[in-house]
This record gives sequence, C-alpha cells and structure tokens, in this order.
Amino acid sequence: MENIINFFTSTDSNTILMLFFKAFAVLFSLMYLLYAIVLTRQTQIMNRTVTTQSAPVLLAFSAVQIIFALFLIFVSFVLI
Repeated sequence: MENIINFFTSTDSNTILMLFFKAFAVLFSLMYLLYAIVLTRQTQIMNRTVTTQSAPVLLAFSAVQIIFALFLIFVSFVLI
C-alpha cells in the first residue's frame, strides 16, 4: 500500500513519465479493442451481404484481433 501512495505522491520525473506511459498504453489498448469489435461486426455484416468461400478465414482473423486486443489490455494493466 505504501508503494502505491509513494508512486502518486512522488515528484520524480521518471514516476510521472511512467504514469503517462501506462495511461497511454491503457487508453490505446481500449481503443484498439473497440476497433477490433467494430471490425468484427463489419466482417459479419459483409459476410451476410456478400457470400464468399473465405468467410470463415475473415471471421477467424477478426477473432484473433479481438484476442490480441484483450491481451494488450492485460499487458497494459498488469505488466507495465
């Protein structure tokens, strides 16, 4: 608990820089998750409108993007 209090009350420039970096990483990860969800939804709509043989591959890539976005969120919250 003391580490958290020291982290926010310290005026060290490295601490402020790391806080900025972490906030940017979390924000970027959340925006990328939103992008991946919208892209998946657009892929589903496109597959209903235009049927192709590669539809499962496109949906798989969309699912991989969502998984990657969730991984980025995990990394930005836990590891950074």
